Amino acid sequence: MRIGSELRRRRGELRLSLRELAESTGLSTGFLSQVENDHVSPSLASLERIGEALRLPLFEILSADNRDPVVRAEDRATTNLTQPGVEVSLLTNFPNWQMLPFIRCLEPGENYKAHRLERAREEWMFVLSGEMEIDLTNQTIHRLGPGDSVHFASGRLAAINSVGDEPLEFICMMTPPPN
Repeated sequence: MRIGSELRRRRGELRLSLRELAESTGLSTGFLSQVENDHVSPSLASLERIGEALRLPLFEILSADNRDPVVRAEDRATTNLTQPGVEVSLLTNFPNWQMLPFIRCLEPGENYKAHRLERAREEWMFVLSGEMEIDLTNQTIHRLGPGDSVHFASGRLAAINSVGDEPLEFICMMTPPPN
């Protein structure tokens, strides 16, 4: 994997010398130079230290690729997210990064019973159109309309119901994404 030029570019953005980067990571300037020139492949531990100093998450360093960061509405990929029949439209070309944004639609009267996910995570939802009733365990049911949002620990989600006469459309961001 060739990541050196991206690390060098980021170091330049932060106006860090190779020596300053070496001091903040505890790695030698010679080693860092070899990494930036793709002459050595650093261990994950070394990459993590470099990433911290450059304020780059490890997943971003490891997923350095040429995918387009823009997702056009007509080009959105769809997938079954957590269980068969739960189809969402992805709002990213990077579904394996730490944040997974997607859009979901429910017809009037349609209900979604939450599927427990194994990894701890958080979710944020924003209602674009329609009305949502969201049942979070240990709380009352919340009713949201267009422009409303909710942020919660995923393990608390019990159900989402589309209420009202028009379809419910909402954006959800989940971090980290399901396996």
